This record gives sequence, structure tokens and C-alpha cells, in this order.
Amino acid sequence: MPGPLNTCHAEIDKSRIRIDPEEIAKLLGDHADLVDGYTLGLIDQYIARTLDLSSPSGAYVLADALESKSNRVIKASGITFNSGKIIHKMVKDSTSYAFFLVTAGPEPEKLARRLISEGNYLEGYLVDLAASALVDLAADLLQEQLQNRVQSEGSQITNRYSPGYCGWDVEEQQKLFRLFPEGCCGISLSASSLMNPVKSISGIIGIGARVSYRDYTCELCAMKDCHFRRVRDPQ
Repeated sequence: MPGPLNTCHAEIDKSRIRIDPEEIAKLLGDHADLVDGYTLGLIDQYIARTLDLSSPSGAYVLADALESKSNRVIKASGITFNSGKIIHKMVKDSTSYAFFLVTAGPEPEKLARRLISEGNYLEGYLVDLAASALVDLAADLLQEQLQNRVQSEGSQITNRYSPGYCGWDVEEQQKLFRLFPEGCCGISLSASSLMNPVKSISGIIGIGARVSYRDYTCELCAMKDCHFRRVRDPQ
């Protein structure tokens, strides 16, 4: 089994991360009746605290796309990923892949747990939502850097896809983590494939001259109760 590949560390500039308070308010979902002026103030307050405490970081490795005879499998660096049909279709024209890790750092998660343990459930939930949005935006910055890098070579990138979504089993993270040095970005993976810090993302991005990025891909995913689908789905 090949060892870790050459790791490229992304520059995640926290000052560029802008968490939208309106999106956090929408993510309260069934608790929308709680979104009064006081709650909006809490949202602003805990977005600021979450950003202040966070230490976002990210990294990616590049690997050639190897030929696969199955429309449910992706192969790279001697590893066969059982990605499922949806993700295979979205990256099938790639000539290479970027496998990535991104995290918000451990402190937002610690704050959310502390607030909840103290009985401040709404505040803890707001931190949890803000941290989820933060790591997603940090992944956007990593993806932007990758796009800028490959464009100079005449290539494009796909959207990013993660184990646990679109039919790709979350246990496949065990394979993905083999491509990185142990403890990369301060992220560890449990035997049950849970990342620590929890507010972390792993996944794959396709690269090639014949691939493309789609602005909206929620229709590909079967997770109907996803928070972000609730915010982004057209009404």
C-alpha cells in the first residue's frame, strides 16, 4: 500500500470567512419562532465568538486518476474507493484528483459543549451551526486555491464530494486518511470513522480539462433532512 503523498497545505485566511447571520437563522428550522431581535443578537454574538476561537486549516494531496472498469469505483494511488455511482459520474472525466482535509479547529466544538452542559442550549446550538458554516466556508477557500492552481495548467475542478454523502460510505474515510501524514491539520480519525475535531471535512475534488463545477448539487444527494438543503433549496 502506498504511503502518504506530498501534502499541500492550504492558506485558510480567517479574515476572509464571512458567516451569514441570515443563513444561521434559517438553519434554526422548526425553531423559527425563536428568531426575534434577541435571538438575532445572539446569532451575531456567537458567530463572532466562533470565528475568534476557530483555527481553520486545510490540506490536500494530488493523485493521478487511475482507470476503473466499474461505474461505482474511483481509483487513485493504489487505493480503490467505493464512491458509488453518483460521485463516480461527477468526477469520471478527471485526469487527477485532489483529496482534501479541512477543519475549523477544536475550540468551537468545546465552546458548544460547554454552553450546552451549562444549560445554554440555544447558544450551544448556535455555535454548532456557526462552526459547521465556518468549516464549509474554509473548504470553499481551499477549493478556490486549488482552482487557481490548476487553471494555469488549463484544467478545471469539480465540486467537492465527501464520504457520508451521495452514496459514498463514511467508512471510506479510513482509505482517504491513508493518503495523508498522521495528524495532518490536527485531525484524527476514530475506528468508527468519526473525525476529531468534529467540525472537519474530508473528500475528493476532480481535476481535468473536461470537468466542470456546478453551482448547486443538492439534488444529487438523498439526505432530505440536511440543514444546508433547507437553506439552499429554492422555495
